[in-house]
Amino acid sequence: MVVPAGEKITEAQVAVARPEVIVLAWAATGTKADPEQAYKVTAWKDVPAIRNRKVYVISDELLNTPGPPLVEGARALYKLFHPENRMRERT
Repeated sequence: MVVPAGEKITEAQVAVARPEVIVLAWAATGTKADPEQAYKVTAWKDVPAIRNRKVYVISDELLNTPGPPLVEGARALYKLFHPENRMRERT
């Protein structure tokens, strides 16, 4: 499913898309978004991400800030989507 940037989508649209992973990154919440709320959405009971408990939170600053934070956000997303290929951490 493709939606224009910034457009709000409905619970029904998420249910139809059946995502395998849900990433929460709400503006001004940092890592305080609550993934447990996603598990309570009745329309999502058959969504794979919900059934398999794959709802994660990433700090919105890592996805909305240009420069080095955006690179860190890309790394965080990569780790979520590809846990079998963990990138080596920089030391």
